[in-house]
Amino acid sequence: MKRMAFCVLVLAIVLGIGAPLAAAAPEATSQNPTAQIQWQQPWYYRWQPFPVWPGWGYVPWPGTGLQYQLSYSQQENQLVLTVVNPTDKRITVTMPTGQKVDFVLWRDGQIVWRASAGKVYTQIVTQESFQPYEAKVYKETLPWLPSGLYFAQAYYLGETQWSPVASTYVWLQAYSHDPLQYSVDYLGPSSFNPTPRLRVTIKNTSGRDITLPYQYGYQVLVKKAGSNNYLPNVGIGQSIGTIANGAARYVFLNLKGLEPGLYQADVRSNVSNASQYSVVAQTWFYVW
Repeated sequence: MKRMAFCVLVLAIVLGIGAPLAAAAPEATSQNPTAQIQWQQPWYYRWQPFPVWPGWGYVPWPGTGLQYQLSYSQQENQLVLTVVNPTDKRITVTMPTGQKVDFVLWRDGQIVWRASAGKVYTQIVTQESFQPYEAKVYKETLPWLPSGLYFAQAYYLGETQWSPVASTYVWLQAYSHDPLQYSVDYLGPSSFNPTPRLRVTIKNTSGRDITLPYQYGYQVLVKKAGSNNYLPNVGIGQSIGTIANGAARYVFLNLKGLEPGLYQADVRSNVSNASQYSVVAQTWFYVW
């Protein structure tokens, strides 16, 4: 009897009966670029070639004397670190390896992209000099990432690798070639209009008239901050018509009846990609 039970157990293991299945890695395809980005960011990229943390960071004192500014070029989809020598003396800094800079993007406390991920640097000490009042620029092109707000860090290894020398928030658009420009503002109650509203501005700077897809185009959706679901009775779900070249369309969304709390408003568009909506503008507002 024991022998028979042992044979059944071996057979079950071979056939996989009752055994938990291992989760398959997300397949990277052009139709699912998000899965590709997630699969290309293993957990250890946060620790190599040196550890990074999701904070603003600081420049050590007294430090090298260099000053730093981090910005985002939407046209080129690049993070840009400007390093300046503001003094009338030459400044020479030392890097422990051939790596000079690093850029990191975070979202919701998780690292989603790192410039140095998967790269190999020469393991020799290098130096870099800045003449009086000289500025040097370091750029890194970002990959495809879902639209949204990201926290960006820039590291300059000649200063320190223990904290970023500059940080900022950047808004990324999945489809930067959208022919329309969007912005959204919250208008609180006033003596002229006691009802809180959202004002969406849509400008056509493409050089041609834009006809919105039938019953699609752009959406204005609202949800409670931190929620995954939009409110069913608040928002604009479709749009039609033509926006002439150089013209602007203003859309007002009534927010009457919302419970007190913090809310998030998303403007989504499929003008540049009819098969998929992308968030093109976003704001947060508080209802008292």
